[in-house]
Amino acid sequence: MAKTRKPTHIPSLPFPPTPDALHQEGNWLWIPVRKEWRDVSAKPEEIVRQKFIRTLVEHYGYALEQMDQERRTQHGHRSPRADIVVWQSVNDRLAKRSPVLVVECKTDTIEIQERDYYQAASYTVASGCEIFIATNQRHTSVFKLVARTPGEFVAINEIPAAADWGDAKRLKEVLDSLRAFNRKEFQDLLFVCHSILRDVHKMDPGRAFDTISKILFIKMYVERSGQHGTFTTDYLDRRAAVRLPTDLAVHDGLFEQTKTFYRADDLFTAADKLDISEGTFRRIVKELERFDLSKTGDDIKGLAFEKFLGTTFRGELGQFFTPRPVVEFMVDLLNPREGQLICDPASGSGGFLIRAFEHVRAQIVADIQRQKDEERARIEALGLPEDEEERQIEEAFSCLNTQLLPSGDDNQPIDTRVGRLAWQCIYGTDAEPRAARTAKMNMIMHGDGHGGIHYHDGLLDINGIFNGRFDLVLTNPPFGSNVGSDQMVGGSDETRVPVDSAYLQRCHERGYGTSWEESHHRLLQAAASKTPILDLFEIGKGKNNRPTELIFVERCLNLLKPGGRMGIVLPDGNLNNPSLAWLRRWAEGRAKLLAVVSLPEETFRSSNATVKASLVFLRKFTDEETAQWEAAWKQAHSELDAGFDTQRNDAHSVYAQRIVSGEDAEATRLLAELAALGLQRALLPWHRGEAPTYPRQAKPTMQGKPVWLGEVAKEHKKSAAELKKQAATALAGVQKHSNVLLSELKAKYKSIDEAHTAALWARVRELFDYPIFVAAPKTVGITSTGETGEGVASDLPDLLKAYREFENWLAQGAQPEATPNFPVPSPA
Repeated sequence: MAKTRKPTHIPSLPFPPTPDALHQEGNWLWIPVRKEWRDVSAKPEEIVRQKFIRTLVEHYGYALEQMDQERRTQHGHRSPRADIVVWQSVNDRLAKRSPVLVVECKTDTIEIQERDYYQAASYTVASGCEIFIATNQRHTSVFKLVARTPGEFVAINEIPAAADWGDAKRLKEVLDSLRAFNRKEFQDLLFVCHSILRDVHKMDPGRAFDTISKILFIKMYVERSGQHGTFTTDYLDRRAAVRLPTDLAVHDGLFEQTKTFYRADDLFTAADKLDISEGTFRRIVKELERFDLSKTGDDIKGLAFEKFLGTTFRGELGQFFTPRPVVEFMVDLLNPREGQLICDPASGSGGFLIRAFEHVRAQIVADIQRQKDEERARIEALGLPEDEEERQIEEAFSCLNTQLLPSGDDNQPIDTRVGRLAWQCIYGTDAEPRAARTAKMNMIMHGDGHGGIHYHDGLLDINGIFNGRFDLVLTNPPFGSNVGSDQMVGGSDETRVPVDSAYLQRCHERGYGTSWEESHHRLLQAAASKTPILDLFEIGKGKNNRPTELIFVERCLNLLKPGGRMGIVLPDGNLNNPSLAWLRRWAEGRAKLLAVVSLPEETFRSSNATVKASLVFLRKFTDEETAQWEAAWKQAHSELDAGFDTQRNDAHSVYAQRIVSGEDAEATRLLAELAALGLQRALLPWHRGEAPTYPRQAKPTMQGKPVWLGEVAKEHKKSAAELKKQAATALAGVQKHSNVLLSELKAKYKSIDEAHTAALWARVRELFDYPIFVAAPKTVGITSTGETGEGVASDLPDLLKAYREFENWLAQGAQPEATPNFPVPSPA
């Protein structure tokens, strides 16, 4: 576009009457502080700066005469520079006293990266100022210099207004308003909204929460679009002014638009409504309007939402919540890395997925910061003019920062490092629609990654969730329920197998490949034949029912790639109940047990029950480990089978004749005479039957009943027939005793089989031996009333350190003499 000529007039007002506008003619922008026109065609940050100057004037009461821009502490190369400097008064500025605010402006739209604003931070320290402000097109953060700690800043909640500097009490409140207060304030606002719905529309907690979630999604839709600013009642009034009589009410129309915006996420059904009055909607929008969700930091809104969520529902829907300290411990122990695929097939409110997302994002942010530090050092070493040096550093930082964007402004996937994490690596399902919707909102509040979360039965494949795909699985499956044989694939909304073209196209575009195609075809066939969900699982096939958490153990292992790891919360009965020894052996043949952490009873306590549970961490066998496991079984059989076969043969020898004769003298005599004629009554040798599919065990010893063998010569047939008749009569008289002896022999065989199986398992475990981390912490960061937080005792941080030592010891060869001597918390 051709550049316009520089204007020569001076605007009558520093800023136009239109809110948030600036005087701009073509590529020329009016700079009120310097009273000049500037060409901004190559300086988009100048627009950010002037908009913030207007904010300081109109919202915080500062005069233009109290400000300066592009200020350096001194002349010379690398002298710290500030975009905007504000003094307490005009006289202070003229007398060159210390300023009260230092501001740096950037064009990035992602969250503030504090170390990007090193110029303002350095200027703040060098000039004797106390507060620096970092701002970009969507976010503003305020930092206070920590007293007696040079160069260290702490985030606070507010920018002091001009009038605050003359009010010592008010100024102290502002400077002491740490950003954590913002989180509390947002949390309290959510409770206010909850109360409005309860009082006005008599909503129960669940329905009220659903309604708040819907309104938050509308707010997110409006504010993230970047077209309307903060979602306010003024915005509603502007919408109402252009509404036609035939249009939906403003709030209902906005919800319909929001449903369309999030259509691909399956958040809402076509029938979903707000079901509140316009007046109530307006009240809630008014309460929430001071928080722009696109500008509020993820740590603030995410933790506030999570706290509100847990407090509201811990009693009513406690099964959807795993205490945050436990979630953090499980994720940190498995330590997910960038590029790894992560799944929770029973995601509840999304705690595991959110923590995994945050964990990996923190790694990416740290790596981006490392690259920034390297780029800054490289550019500074070039000895460029100050403005060029700053321009190159700004450009390098801005380019690197794009890698931190999780989504496009259109809520669609974006090809950045955090975007790939959010849209390609995080997957979850929950069979309860409220929980699935909550997980999506929770994830958005924490910084996105919601696209892979679905309302669906976690035992069935959906979207990118299918067997053999994931590096990590983390879950707390439902306890105390059963999967029954009457639950069919495709038999309900949450077990549906999607067939719509948009879904199929999306799956193909995401490159899931032949594994997904096979999975989808298998489910289509299962739905067509009304296959029970149980029949999709080895431990469920042919059963009338199985406890849900047991089926989830197999589901999670199936989802993992070879070598993939999982963390699962399981009731202690699964670990120590003798009747479930088969499950433990089944799992042992498919995965290595990494760690078991027994939790205190208060960890999972609701209003009517307490479940004693443990955290179980497994690593699915690699192909090499599967081969090693099979080789161990082969070796164990080669070493042990012969010895146990001898025991079976000995037992057979002891019992065979006794069973044949019933230990009756007359029958014994008659059988001897028949044997002399060539006809024998015998108990054939034992043979091996077919072992069950699982768990691995010695094949059962099978034993038939006595049979007649041999052939009598022609000349003895008549006498043999008579003797056989007499023998049959004698044996009939002792048949019961013979049957008792046969049962005794079978019991001996069973005992030998059990000893054989036990010996095989013991030998395999010797051949396939490895250490397991076991601990039983006394405290895990949650009280008996469900409270968590910084003041609640927890052994988990020390336990994590101990596990890291254990991991290092394993990596170095697990030499017994080098076993770490770490204190593992355990019950007194």
